[in-house]
Amino acid sequence: MLFKFAWIHSPQARDNTIKQFMATGGMPPEGAKLVSRYHNVDGTGGFAIVESSDAGALADYALDWNGLIEINITPLVDDETIGKILGAKFS
Repeated sequence: MLFKFAWIHSPQARDNTIKQFMATGGMPPEGAKLVSRYHNVDGTGGFAIVESSDAGALADYALDWNGLIEINITPLVDDETIGKILGAKFS
């Protein structure tokens, strides 16, 4: 399943967040695969698309960062999946 990890950080946390990202590469743990990652051009946050079926891996990834940034994790579905659901509800 796909998840969006969206994050923001305060100006006070910026330097420590950057240092941790540069030191670790910001990669998720085993059990979660980074699909893509995008950063706000103003440096205030961004989001990553992560694939996983392991809730523990998602929690592990969040715990690596939530002392520095505010994280929102949202499950995602693709067009095909939502199309089937919408078709069943609205046909």
